[in-house]
Amino acid sequence: MFKNFLILAMLVLVLSSLAKEKQKEAVLEISDSTYPSTKVVYDWNLQSPEAVNQALNYISNHLKAYSEYSPFEEVEIVVVSHGPEVAIFVKDNFEKFKDVIARMKSFNKGYGIKFYVCYNAIRALGYSKEDVLPFVILTPAGVAKLAVLQDQGYRLVPAIVHDFKKIKEKYGRKK
Repeated sequence: MFKNFLILAMLVLVLSSLAKEKQKEAVLEISDSTYPSTKVVYDWNLQSPEAVNQALNYISNHLKAYSEYSPFEEVEIVVVSHGPEVAIFVKDNFEKFKDVIARMKSFNKGYGIKFYVCYNAIRALGYSKEDVLPFVILTPAGVAKLAVLQDQGYRLVPAIVHDFKKIKEKYGRKK
């Protein structure tokens, strides 16, 4: 009996490996449970305010994944900003970053995305709470807010910004 089971198990392994060899392309994972409802916190500690637009692209892609592949599920997104990018949230820098700020405001109004900004980082730049844009929620310490949100069930998503255009030029498909 055990011998028959062993032979059957070996046959299943051989057939499954042959089936994998016939696969000609990657499989796109799509099912009713591809993206279940969740809460996420994006950790922004970016190299500069200029990197915020790319970080917003990641959030946009996140939202698009839910709308296209899991339309009946919900995603709650918050951002905690505690690096050099906090300068984008200061009124003095509005004109320089007005397009990106408008995008953040639309994410805030349209999707309820909250932007928590580290007050320690704001003060390190020489600003006070009166200098910060009104859609922002100041938090005393960004890293502490990250920990609290994770304790509240938010999944951490580190925002690591790359210059994807350079990668595409070097490794992408040549036309």
